[in-house]
Amino acid sequence: MARETIIPNDYVGKPDGYPEQLEPAEVDRRFRALLGTFEKPIVPLNLRVLREQELDGSIRRQDVTYDVAPGETVPACHLFRKDLPKDAPGVLSIHAHGSDEIFPVGREYHCRPDEHDPSQYSYRAAQAGFRVLAPDALCFGERRTPWGYTSNFFDEIAVHAELTGRGFSLAWKSVFDNTRAIEALQTLGAPSIGTIGHSGGSTQNYILTAVQPKVKAAVCFASFATLREQFYRYRLSHCLYHYIPGMVKAGLDWDQVVALAAPRKFFLAWGTQDAGTPEDMVQAFVKAIRIRCRKEGLPESVEVCREDAGHSITETMLTRALQFLRENLRPG
Repeated sequence: MARETIIPNDYVGKPDGYPEQLEPAEVDRRFRALLGTFEKPIVPLNLRVLREQELDGSIRRQDVTYDVAPGETVPACHLFRKDLPKDAPGVLSIHAHGSDEIFPVGREYHCRPDEHDPSQYSYRAAQAGFRVLAPDALCFGERRTPWGYTSNFFDEIAVHAELTGRGFSLAWKSVFDNTRAIEALQTLGAPSIGTIGHSGGSTQNYILTAVQPKVKAAVCFASFATLREQFYRYRLSHCLYHYIPGMVKAGLDWDQVVALAAPRKFFLAWGTQDAGTPEDMVQAFVKAIRIRCRKEGLPESVEVCREDAGHSITETMLTRALQFLRENLRPG
């Protein structure tokens, strides 16, 4: 459990009645108004395969690129088994965020051919029979954007500042880019789409799934956050995807937003020793999804995996996650 921090008395505290008790339709309306619109992309995807190699006896890797906006190209790894059937489901693999070691490598952090390392979930998902696309997020890997004397997380702060100055947010940009990644997976032949992500990749994942109906099933490892806990109790900050200007003022919190995805499926996994993911935040997500399903007569939409671990993926978590994707991403 994270150490509780008491906010100074002179700090602007939690607003009365926050978050508001809202029906899902109103949550959706308010959230989309804050997140921003997603007009049809003004550039074609232009997916290119740059090179292909064999990682081991069964897995192929293609280095691909595709365009998301004018002058903006995203590099990605396309991983798949050599015997992959044409109707194999696709998995968008979103890399983790934190630490200086991830910023320089981005997507590569989870693509190493190591069948014994559960953090290599891009590679392991390909082993499990999925068509996997693992792109670099903005500010990572080949999409790093150095700003003056800053580096890594400070570069992201500058990018987020620029985006908010233009009326957007890093959350909006991640949804936009990951939606184009889904388009790339479909172009590569995937008839149904799931997602997987850890830490900041988990955050991107549940935001995407809440607003993108093409995601049928989402695996999220850690970093579940409610603003009422982040701001007014624990004072936690994983990354900047959570921060959309005006959310608190609009009476919205992330558990309400995540529940919008039901009846599409979530797999939520976390370690009980993870100081960055207190259990009450996790339970807020689970409770919000289950309440909506119960009130609207929807099928159970969330599976939970709790392990005695820190901010990491265990073998049990990944094994169960891959089985979850198999069950919920049937061909066609």
